[in-house]
Amino acid sequence: MQDNDKEIRVYVEKEKKKKDRSNKIKFTFNTALSFIAYVGIGCIAIALLLTLIFKGDTNLSSAFKTVGQVIAYIISIILAYTWVKAHKQVGWIICYVIFVVTIVVLFILTI
Repeated sequence: MQDNDKEIRVYVEKEKKKKDRSNKIKFTFNTALSFIAYVGIGCIAIALLLTLIFKGDTNLSSAFKTVGQVIAYIISIILAYTWVKAHKQVGWIICYVIFVVTIVVLFILTI
């Protein structure tokens, strides 16, 4: 009878360990994208705060603003790509490519 109780306890402990592992935070594409978005809004907030503190546009606030914009553009491009990938019509793909090229070229020209 005791051997049977030991087997049951061992089984229950193994099941608890499996559940504990499943409760851990998993690193997924959405988790990474969410963290990058978090960093991006932090940069934009810092840039706005520095602009307000120094009453004008400073080099430091411009740097944070640029980083925030780049992150926002990248996230938008990635999310738009996943949408276009799900809707595989040629018109959507052509418009997506034109939009991305326009954003990249104009952003580089304005830096």
